[in-house]
Amino acid sequence: MKYLGLEISKLRAELGISQKELAKDICTQSTISRIEAGDVYPAIDTLLKIALKLQVPVEYFIEMLFHKNVLESEGLINEIEYHLKEHNYKRVISIINSNEIDNDNIWLNLYLDYILSTAKYYLKMISPEKCIDNLKGILNYSNPTTIQFRFLQIKVNNTIANVYGEKGESQKCLYHFNKILKEHIHKNYSDYKINRTLITVLFNKCKTLYDIKDYDAALEAANQGIQKSKESSFMFLNGQFLYYKGQCLEKKAAPIAEIKEVYQQALFFFEFQELPFYIQAINQNKKQFLQ
Repeated sequence: MKYLGLEISKLRAELGISQKELAKDICTQSTISRIEAGDVYPAIDTLLKIALKLQVPVEYFIEMLFHKNVLESEGLINEIEYHLKEHNYKRVISIINSNEIDNDNIWLNLYLDYILSTAKYYLKMISPEKCIDNLKGILNYSNPTTIQFRFLQIKVNNTIANVYGEKGESQKCLYHFNKILKEHIHKNYSDYKINRTLITVLFNKCKTLYDIKDYDAALEAANQGIQKSKESSFMFLNGQFLYYKGQCLEKKAAPIAEIKEVYQQALFFFEFQELPFYIQAINQNKKQFLQ
């Protein structure tokens, strides 16, 4: 009950609605509060209405109730993600191989399979083709509801796109980026991890389009990334979006004044975020626009 309550609270926060708004036409606000606190379990008709308002299938919650050893799983996931940030893939594989959590936790096993294939790929233990086959298998043969849990399908598709990109297969890379963005970019998530992923996908799409010389589409992706960054107040790639926007404007022979303004804005973000590599790059490569 406590885990179900936490998940309802998380999804509600991602959509930016209050307990009162969620409760409207379903139950009282105090009931929602008790459900989110894990004090009571909602009746199935109440759970159905909550699911509809939170834009997830009711199976999302029902299946979640069968996930076992939740707290132990949470600790395992946090440990894995810590080492992923450090690119310590050998340690990640070691943790997964020594995992003793109940095999009945279907979602956790999908997550571990995804991480294991990704880590082995970056350690060159498996080929790009094998990594992609493994990841597509996770998407194609898992329960559609299960793979949605904690946005696992976004992470898997993003990794597939990145591997295709590293192989130089731009169109296949773009297909998977677009698949993610079509389904999720219009939604107003408050979860910073999901917003970070979506903005990163937009940037990777922009860069890929620029590399294949589709400057109109790259400019559109850059503008979309800038807008999404403003909407989510998550500006960590804003300078890079502006830099690519400036390059697209150059290729399209836009007015010099417009190009200058964009590069000056990019430099502002690079300096504000204290990114010496990008500061040096823009000062060296675009100095004619910064004078």
